[in-house]
Amino acid sequence: MTVKQDVPDLEIAEAVDLFIRRKRPDWNGGTERTYRRNLELFVEYTAERELETLDDLSRWDVGAYTDWLLEQDYAKATVASRQKSARTWLKYLASQGLVEHGLHTAIETLRLDDEEETSDQQLAPEDARTLLAFYRESAEYRGTRRHAILEVLWHVGCRMSGLRALDLGDYDAENGDLLFRNRPETDTRLKRGRTHERNVTLSEEPQAVLDLYVARERIDVRDEHGREPLFTSQTGRPTIGTIRSWMYEATQPCMARECPHGKRRPNCAFVPRDQASQCPSTRSPHPIRRGSITWQRNLGFSAETVAERAAATPSVIRRYYDDPDYDDELERRRSETAEIDIRNHLHPTDLEDSA
Repeated sequence: MTVKQDVPDLEIAEAVDLFIRRKRPDWNGGTERTYRRNLELFVEYTAERELETLDDLSRWDVGAYTDWLLEQDYAKATVASRQKSARTWLKYLASQGLVEHGLHTAIETLRLDDEEETSDQQLAPEDARTLLAFYRESAEYRGTRRHAILEVLWHVGCRMSGLRALDLGDYDAENGDLLFRNRPETDTRLKRGRTHERNVTLSEEPQAVLDLYVARERIDVRDEHGREPLFTSQTGRPTIGTIRSWMYEATQPCMARECPHGKRRPNCAFVPRDQASQCPSTRSPHPIRRGSITWQRNLGFSAETVAERAAATPSVIRRYYDDPDYDDELERRRSETAEIDIRNHLHPTDLEDSA
């Protein structure tokens, strides 16, 4: 690193606070929260590598931040957002002479396609409720492949890789349980391997839908390894891209209600499967997962319980998937805080004074 003169060697967390404090007047509250959240992750990364001050930051360490991010359980859009914040922060530090100029270039921001750039979106619980109510009540669509997959994705919050890995034998129809197992030797590795193996139970209605799908709609076919996938295409086990296309099609809002974009379904160019991703309101499996996790947390389930179902860590659930609005946040804590009153919550010393 270039020798610095007359400037302090700040601790990395101090340098984050300095940046936020000086830039805060130009930001709204949301911008400040975003930078603080993103840069706290960089502080966590450096702490793991026992890097304490700015002088400890080499180009190699800064560049390795991307590798560390990719090893975590984040969407690519999330990684890119963290990278961008770190680059902006390092550029500011360089402008103050605290780090060498150009240090930020050690972080090469990921390039995202259009779908990945919107991966921080989620399927809102009210939209999921409307869609699933339609499918459940439809004589034509109840129990179809798209319906069954949407039920499982929403009520479990699993990844596409986990959904794709399920075999027919991984569904215990008697108890309504799904068994997620890691089988990399036959092309269905779970994201974290055996760490993400678990059993998950379905409630009565999703189970009934899955039973109907298996009995009436599932194509009886094996994959190239001789296994029987739970969710099948004409050729066997579907690819990740195929599942994504199915969910774009399944989440078209005009299936269940009037088009929010003023179009009519019979002549809308976005209705065909190969164009469904172009509709602004359709969602791929990752936003469905995000919406599911937020919804499960809104129901009162702990981050630990949701993490076990969705195969993540509680800290990742809290930071990057659970995204309630202000009303939902209030409802979560209402039962704990609604009765707060000075007369009902006396400190022991208050009781002594009144004796």
